[in-house]
Amino acid sequence: MTTPPAPSESGAASGVESASIDRESGQRRLISGPSALGICIASMIGSGIFTVTGFIGPELVSTRNLMAAWVIGGLVALCGGLSVAELAAMRPRASAQYVVVHDALGAGAGYLKGMITLLIGYVSSLAAVALVTGEYLQQLAPAIDPRITATAVLTALSLVHARTVLGGQRINDILVAFKLLLVVGFIGVGFVLMGEPLLPSAELLDAARRLDPTSPLGAIPAGTAGPQLEALLRGATGPGLLSGAVGLAVVSISFAYLGWSTAAEVAGEVRRPQRNLPLAIIGSVLLVGTLYLLINIVYLRVIPPVAMVELGAGGELVALPAIGSTVAQHLLGERGGSFVTIALIGLFVSTLSTGTMTGGRIFAAMSWKGQLPAPLGRLNEHGAPTRAILVMLAITLTMVWSSSLASLFEYVGLLTTIAMMLAMVSVIVLRRRSPDLPRPFRVPLYPIPPLISLGIGSWLVASAVQRDWQPVAATAGTIIAITLLRPVLTRTVSAA
Repeated sequence: MTTPPAPSESGAASGVESASIDRESGQRRLISGPSALGICIASMIGSGIFTVTGFIGPELVSTRNLMAAWVIGGLVALCGGLSVAELAAMRPRASAQYVVVHDALGAGAGYLKGMITLLIGYVSSLAAVALVTGEYLQQLAPAIDPRITATAVLTALSLVHARTVLGGQRINDILVAFKLLLVVGFIGVGFVLMGEPLLPSAELLDAARRLDPTSPLGAIPAGTAGPQLEALLRGATGPGLLSGAVGLAVVSISFAYLGWSTAAEVAGEVRRPQRNLPLAIIGSVLLVGTLYLLINIVYLRVIPPVAMVELGAGGELVALPAIGSTVAQHLLGERGGSFVTIALIGLFVSTLSTGTMTGGRIFAAMSWKGQLPAPLGRLNEHGAPTRAILVMLAITLTMVWSSSLASLFEYVGLLTTIAMMLAMVSVIVLRRRSPDLPRPFRVPLYPIPPLISLGIGSWLVASAVQRDWQPVAATAGTIIAITLLRPVLTRTVSAA
């Protein structure tokens, strides 16, 4: 195992970034409890809640299905949060989840967990959020390619986080406060401004009848409008709650909940980690889950799920990706909607900032375990893993320029579900193998939460197999590639 180098004392001598130093990792514990909570909140509230509902609404058809899918997604996150809180409090080190899976299930499982979390939970997710940021900016400035926006934002944030810990933390604190104000304001406006519902145009309904006369939209009689049209849309029957469509929707929703465990990735830098990590992880799930349900109520007041579509360039029906911006413009008018779009861009930048900060710690932690080259674990004089963050930037930008936004949601959600199941198994294994280990936080009602998380995770994977084989095939291919890559990385580490 590679021992992480301690940061230079020059940073501590300045008094600006001095703090207690973790003896095992050499990291300074600079992050307060509220900041750790903010890191989780900033990671969770991002592009997902303002995009995913628009993608899954037409498939789920009914309000019942849509809200149930978000509740199930929240339950998965809560059960996972309780379990990871126990793991993080036991091993308050950088990338605590990876460290515990490595120790509980072996180096192979730890490597798989770390690589999935790193390449999918962070790199792919950062690429997706950066592209959404570019898509939203393009609504205001059509000439700017979303990929250029994504590249500029990711590069600027990486340069900040590659230099300093406290500077990045302060940026995150400011952005998360802005993010919460924006989300609460959006919800408040949605509840105050009732307005008329946003219903499909006659042109869109004609296209639905032409493309699929048996679909809920295609079956609406010609000439139907107003309250009668709304009643038909809201009364449309969707698939069953245990169907593959709902399961696959929850997989996509897991992208929106992604981030509740990020405090565990910076556990080596959190003050009083045994207390602050569980509070940050569980508190963020409860708070953000409540906000997500309220935001979806706002969406549903404006647009019935089955009507969350628009006409594509070729006359086909496509899902409504920028549902947050669409609802804002309907409620506030064009100018008000543009203002909200600008605010949402700031919200996405906050998510990117937090992901950049925490993702670099996983690179570093894996290098300290000897599963990635040692230089990635070196800390600069301020305690930041500079090389790890810059390498992550390079990989993320490659995905930005080679992937589409729509292709990332189910893929990311499915792989991160599998990675989270490894953490749940680790909780159970450690409870059986080492029942006397100190556990500053213990999962309440154990083993119910980890078993619920494992059960729902298995159902999600089975639903994905039943509903759409493509993300499943991509998931299997990624796991195989990651496994085959391990000997190459091992040789690289040995040579170093």
